Amino acid sequence: MNRRPPERGRLHIRGARQPTAAARPLDAPRRRRPAPGPAAGSKATKGRGRASAGHAVRPTGGGRALRPGRPGLNVMGRRRAFALLLLIAGAFMAIGAKLVVIQGVDSAHYLAAGGSEWEQTISLPGQRGGILDRNGDELAISIPQSTIYADPHQVNDPLTEAAALAPILSIPAPTLDDMLTEDSGFVYLAHTVADATAARVAKLDLAGIYSLQEPKRFYPAGQLAQPLLGAVGTDGSGLGGLEYQYNSLLAGQAGKSVEQIDPDGHQIPDGNQDYVAPVAGQDLVLSLDEPLQYEAEQALAQAIVAAGAKDGVALLMDSKTGEILADAQLTMPTAGNTEPPAVPVSIAGSSGGPQAQPVEAPSASAFTDVYEPGSVNKLITISAALQTGVIVPSDVFTIPNSYQVAGTTFHDAEYHPTEHWTVTDILANSSNIGTIQISQRLGKANLLQYIHDYGLGSVSDVDFPGESAGLLPTYWSGTSIADVAIGQGIAVTAIQMLSAYNTIANGGIYVPPKLVDGTIDAKGQYHAIPAAPTHRVVSTTVAKEMTTMLEQVVQVGTGTAANLDPYTVAGKTGTALVPSATGGYEAGHYVASFAGFVPAEDPQITGMVVIDNTPDYGAAASAPTFATIARDALTAFNIPPLPKQPPAAGVPLATAQSATGAGEIAGTPLPGLATPPTVAPLTTSPAGQAPSAPPSTAATPPTTVPAVRSRSSPPAG
Repeated sequence: MNRRPPERGRLHIRGARQPTAAARPLDAPRRRRPAPGPAAGSKATKGRGRASAGHAVRPTGGGRALRPGRPGLNVMGRRRAFALLLLIAGAFMAIGAKLVVIQGVDSAHYLAAGGSEWEQTISLPGQRGGILDRNGDELAISIPQSTIYADPHQVNDPLTEAAALAPILSIPAPTLDDMLTEDSGFVYLAHTVADATAARVAKLDLAGIYSLQEPKRFYPAGQLAQPLLGAVGTDGSGLGGLEYQYNSLLAGQAGKSVEQIDPDGHQIPDGNQDYVAPVAGQDLVLSLDEPLQYEAEQALAQAIVAAGAKDGVALLMDSKTGEILADAQLTMPTAGNTEPPAVPVSIAGSSGGPQAQPVEAPSASAFTDVYEPGSVNKLITISAALQTGVIVPSDVFTIPNSYQVAGTTFHDAEYHPTEHWTVTDILANSSNIGTIQISQRLGKANLLQYIHDYGLGSVSDVDFPGESAGLLPTYWSGTSIADVAIGQGIAVTAIQMLSAYNTIANGGIYVPPKLVDGTIDAKGQYHAIPAAPTHRVVSTTVAKEMTTMLEQVVQVGTGTAANLDPYTVAGKTGTALVPSATGGYEAGHYVASFAGFVPAEDPQITGMVVIDNTPDYGAAASAPTFATIARDALTAFNIPPLPKQPPAAGVPLATAQSATGAGEIAGTPLPGLATPPTVAPLTTSPAGQAPSAPPSTAATPPTTVPAVRSRSSPPAG
């Protein structure tokens, strides 16, 4: 049925709600349709709220009328919608920026925080390099040992496990309990334990207790050369000596092992693992000769006991290269010291019960401790005077029994009538007065210049940890020209004075001492360490003149106990006073020394012996000890004696008659220090290892002994 078309003339307002039959109540009377109103646009329709023909109804409340055919938000609504859109966009941008920070900038932090819950990282120390002597013999090596550690998160019963581990690890149970309850996934319990100890721990099968392999330092030769080598701490780092000086080279680089574990501490199958292999450290090759080092320590220990001394140093050097072949440093133990003897010795015929035995010094005293050199310093004074031309070897000096300088009286060691001595006689007799007269000709400026040129006042090229530069006068008084000339008022190290004598052995050229020859890398390749530059101190002529005069010291002067016929020895004794802790010097206490080289015709071995705080002179204590260790070196390196050479031109020789008035006449070796009068040359070098000594404790920090300036003269010597 067709709908009835709308009546003509009826207005249909778009969007206006049309009444329906359903909207009107059934019982409501039908309203009569109003008659058509006035024509559109007439005055009758203006101002009315109804829609006129062809127009939409104007809304009330002051809002703008909607334009016909354009539905949506008004201007205010659109502004609000745009603001809301900006707010939402800003929120998304903030979220995006935060994601960039989390996943980009701070990703490592959050990964680490998350990984700590399910990852376990174990540091793997690199194998520490060894320390070898010049022949490749091991002085220090590292061997893997078991280290016990725990994961406290996996420990179920800390008290019980601590009680079980305490007697095995020798750690108090309360201490272990504290370790096992730490808020950590990894705690060390005991480093590098013995294999038997590790086996007992493993047998307990305790929850959260594990082991890993770490290197432990061993010294195959025991305490031998321990002051030089130093020690290594539980963390694998060097604590002193060469272990400290070359720690970065020896230690290598640590690696790591990262594993994913479940809450029970078990490795997750197919979980990500990260392993970085450790890099082994390099080996250090020293210039030391292990058998010769042992023989030097044995001879030094014998001298310390025989001389009733406090401590001592014995050094041997390759004259040509400056390489240190042996460096013995021993001391008498203090009260309560429990260290084992370095090299047990005995003196025949001694009495008074068991003899106290020297132990290894707490530091490398040849480099770290200073002392007044005494008469060995006369080499510098006389050679400087010869070099500057203020004297010649044949000059004759009048030597009275006493001599005044700036109001202070100086003596030789013993009374003697006025003598007329050449420079050779002055050195052979170790005359203080003769040396002072020479230094007065030389002058302060020249004396100080040559002191520095010989290496005094600065550390050596070895640059050993804690090495002292020595002490030179900071104030030059009227008597300083006399004090310094005879080795008083200054302080030196044994390595400095050894290098000074080696300068004469090398024809006047200073050759820096050397202790480390090279390194061996992980591939087994050897890398030599270049030698430090040399410099000339005195001319070849002056060096030859000094060598002839030093030969006379050993042949007829104060150093006859150092004679090694048929070898020709050139050297000098020294006897200096020991500074007192309260000022001045201790009466009857001396630093006895001897420095020299052999064979004098073509020096191969230069040596230095210092016996500290002894009642004996250098002629009796140090000269025979030099002969002992020099003889061992000549034997070890198969060095033959050479044909005797004539004295240097213009150098008069000393005689037995001219030596009778010396302050310290020919040194007689102390009981127990006598050496054979002759040494036969060898055709083969000896073989065999030096005996091992008991293990040593860690070295203590180096110390130095301050020098005290003097106003009186020490014994000649």
